[in-house]
Amino acid sequence: MRIKLFQEDALEEDRTEIYYREMTEQIEKVRQLLEDSVPQLFGLEDGEQVLLSLEEIFYIDTVDKKTFAYLRKQVYQIQGSLTFLESALSKHGFCRISKANIVNIQQIERVKSEANMRLKVVLNNQEELVISRYYRKIFQNYLKKVRGILHD
Repeated sequence: MRIKLFQEDALEEDRTEIYYREMTEQIEKVRQLLEDSVPQLFGLEDGEQVLLSLEEIFYIDTVDKKTFAYLRKQVYQIQGSLTFLESALSKHGFCRISKANIVNIQQIERVKSEANMRLKVVLNNQEELVISRYYRKIFQNYLKKVRGILHD
C-alpha cells in the first residue's frame, strides 16, 4: 500500500481519501481508525485558536450565523455549521436538540417535561435548554442508542 501525505495551509477541514481495488482487513482497520477518531474543535480567544476538549463542552449554539461552544466558564466562537458539527460529533456524545442547539449528553444533569410536548435539559452548570418538539424523538432515540452501547 502506498501512502501520500500533503500539507495544505489553506484547507478549512482536514480530509482523507482512500483508493482501493478490493476492501481488505487492513483498509477496513484504517477506515475504522479514521472514522472513530475524535474530531478537534478550535475556539477563538483574543484572535488565537484554542484547542477545546469535547468533554468540557456543555453545548453548541448558533446566533446570527455564528457558532459558539459553551464551556463551564468560557464561550468560544468555533467554525462549522450546526449540521456539520451534528454529524461530526454525534459519535462523541453530542445530540441536536433544537434548530440552534447541540448538547453534550455527558453534561446533562436531568431532563424535565415541559408544556406543549417539549422537554428541557438541565446541564451540570445549571443552565437549562429546551428540546423542541421536532427534536424530542430524535433526542430520546439517541439516548436509547447511547444507553444500549453503554450497557452492552
